[in-house]
Amino acid sequence: MRLVMWSLLLACGLIAAQDKFEVASVKPVDPSAPHMVGARVFPGGRVVLSCFSLKDMVMTAFRMSYWQISGGEPWTAKDLYTVEAEPSDSGRAAIRTLRYTLYGIEDEHLREMLQALLIDRFQLRFHRETKTGRVFRIERSNKPLVLQPADVSVTDAGSVGYAGGAWVIAATTMPQLAKFAADNVLHAPVVDGTGLSGAFDYRQPVPDLEPNYKDNSDSFLRMIHDIGLKMDRTAGPVEIFVIDHAAKPEPN
Repeated sequence: MRLVMWSLLLACGLIAAQDKFEVASVKPVDPSAPHMVGARVFPGGRVVLSCFSLKDMVMTAFRMSYWQISGGEPWTAKDLYTVEAEPSDSGRAAIRTLRYTLYGIEDEHLREMLQALLIDRFQLRFHRETKTGRVFRIERSNKPLVLQPADVSVTDAGSVGYAGGAWVIAATTMPQLAKFAADNVLHAPVVDGTGLSGAFDYRQPVPDLEPNYKDNSDSFLRMIHDIGLKMDRTAGPVEIFVIDHAAKPEPN
């Protein structure tokens, strides 16, 4: 079948009630007004996606990179919305972590509830395709590891940033670092093969002499080498998420 079964089950309402948010609002964003951008997860599992396009929401809910998403009318990338959603008591009981990043939510159950919301409110229909392309694997190198274990709680958000010509990693797990590299640097799948668990901190000690804020991929790969990791490239399966249909939601 062209449409994935999970999509059909959600669309037909054949999933358990605890896999859906109990209360959810979807409101268009006034582009002329100041606003925050990004995902947040609050104690109790309340999720807020601020100033997200539908494609941004797909990226978060299905744990995809933006370059993996195709199809959809122009509005799916341009129109911005704020989503606020509250799980039921049974939904809260299934949540294992509240960690999040700017466009990522770590808890699988929360992501499944977001998937159900998009299929319901945006009438989202999709299929997946697989092709052969570049795939990277992040691993330990023979250099000493200079990452520092982060003192984090279950609610801390991880972040990777480049400012002042220097990279800063804060409370970031290796899967999050791999996802950042896939989303923002390599535009290809990146698999975490480090075997490192937990979250880490790092601050580049000496800023780049000639920072390139438009394309800092070379600087990122140097940083990966400096912290005791490496990127190996190979060919492998690359998944593409294709939007077959979507409709603008009724605001509420």
